[in-house]
Amino acid sequence: MLLISDARKKKGIHIDKIKISLNDCEPSKLSAEELTKQLNDIGLYCEETKDEKLEQNIKDVTKKIGIGKLATFGVYKDKGVLKVENLPNDTLIKLKKNNVDTYNQMLGERFNKEADGSWGEGTAGQYTSKLLTIQQKDNFDYLVSNANDFPYAVDEEPTMTATVATVDAIKEMFVKSALVCTAATVDGLDQATLEAVFSNALNGINESSFSSDYDVSNNRVITLLMNYDPESGSCDGLGIVTCEWRLRIKNYKEKKKNAKHETILDVNARSALYTDTETLDKHYQMVLGRNKMLNCILGSSISIVNEVEVFDTLPPATMDTFIKSVPCETDTEYADVMVFYASDVQKVGFVDNTMSEAESSYTKSITSGFMTESTVSFSTEINFEISAEVVKLGAKFGFNTSLTNQWSESQTETISIQVPAGKRAFLYQVTLLCARLRLNNKTGKYSYVEYGKFLTDAYKTTNDPLYENEI
Repeated sequence: MLLISDARKKKGIHIDKIKISLNDCEPSKLSAEELTKQLNDIGLYCEETKDEKLEQNIKDVTKKIGIGKLATFGVYKDKGVLKVENLPNDTLIKLKKNNVDTYNQMLGERFNKEADGSWGEGTAGQYTSKLLTIQQKDNFDYLVSNANDFPYAVDEEPTMTATVATVDAIKEMFVKSALVCTAATVDGLDQATLEAVFSNALNGINESSFSSDYDVSNNRVITLLMNYDPESGSCDGLGIVTCEWRLRIKNYKEKKKNAKHETILDVNARSALYTDTETLDKHYQMVLGRNKMLNCILGSSISIVNEVEVFDTLPPATMDTFIKSVPCETDTEYADVMVFYASDVQKVGFVDNTMSEAESSYTKSITSGFMTESTVSFSTEINFEISAEVVKLGAKFGFNTSLTNQWSESQTETISIQVPAGKRAFLYQVTLLCARLRLNNKTGKYSYVEYGKFLTDAYKTTNDPLYENEI
């Protein structure tokens, strides 16, 4: 069933072209010779796999699909979410600190380029990482639910079953996958793109990897280009489509005993097509700010602590600040994060025991949490760590606070300190200034909407005061 968003249906209202320059490229083709090799690798050597017969099969597949007008500047395979244990430590540290360059490098590790399209990406490369990020299932679903201007289309077909010969099952896999992929783009894929997408769909699969049933899942992630004009260096749209399929053939290895087998095919596709780069940039920022870059490539189910940057002063209201801060729970109209800056300490207790010959005990209830006008709420999935230093009158000390959904409400705890005879002690609580930075999902603009203070659960005792003229 094909679902198309209202924003996608209205894509023709934009007048301005997207300035872009692409490189000439020889697109990958699905040749009978290459397909024969791929079929032989999965154990098929019958007459249906001979070059002449395959040439006709390829023509039959193309005839059933129909040709559209969208081209591609890259065909990728999503190898799946990256595992934390497989990442180098220095890479993981950079990702936890939301380093954009490292994030894009890891996208390259996850998405393997499988084929060349009609064009080399050229200056379109600046949009590739954004499109790859947006099309990831969790991010795509988030935008469907939270961005009214998300120009998406989804085609989810019911499970298809049949009892057919193996080659016919594989041919049907090509046809159905291409049909669904084409339908989800709405405007359809051109001939060169279709051939590039499925030129090596069976590559890397070997019969030895199956026990008795053929059971293979695969995907292709295809960048889209609408009406590119190389003379003017412009196009009408940029986008991406993801096609996923799973083919199962029962008793696959019993090819001689049974000419036909029960086959089960699942296919689905999702796409987004932008006619302006401002909306593309805005949606990219939304999903990055929501998930943090680390979870965008590792998967939201990965349990890992992200590091929050504590700025020296209030930073500008920009995307860079947004992605380095902590996402708040908000409605669909806005995406909010909490920005932390200006670490400091405030005195919460003082015991002067210099006149006594006995040890003195001091107990005080101290509240920690957000001192803001509105409630600061975090998702239960939030797991961030704030680490910074405070420097006062030459005294330097670090602190660390774990920030989870428990901080949605202020907390009170009792602190006790023991002060020896003839001594004094100053008790300080670490504080941070904070500000709510908002991304307007409709306009794509950033602005600060609230300011306050965050009282941490980190404390420090000193023999001498950290402020001049303090008693």
